[in-house]
Amino acid sequence: MKICPNCGFEYEDSIEYCSDCGAELILKEESEKLEEKYKNWIEVFSTPQLYEAEMVKTNLETAGIESVILEQKDTSFPLGGELGEIKVLVPEYREEEARMIIEKIGNQKEDYSEDNE
Repeated sequence: MKICPNCGFEYEDSIEYCSDCGAELILKEESEKLEEKYKNWIEVFSTPQLYEAEMVKTNLETAGIESVILEQKDTSFPLGGELGEIKVLVPEYREEEARMIIEKIGNQKEDYSEDNE
């Protein structure tokens, strides 16, 4: 049995990609190992925009903080706009450091906006 790492939907072994979100399916056993690995991870950032989550993840990893993006967007509605939040998670013991980095990113964005007004 295979499972979508994003949606959690189960599929037959012959299916390779999730019909809802397009993610590559993994074996259910692999999913259980991932759940155990990320059990003590904390959300440090959320956004409806994937590019913002990727920017934060890149900055965290540049600082040596392992991070993952959890995307739970609902693609079953053919509407424009964003449905759902995209989250950036880090190991619990790195939460404080990660939040400081994210705060610096926010301050830099504000400084840039003020300079261009």
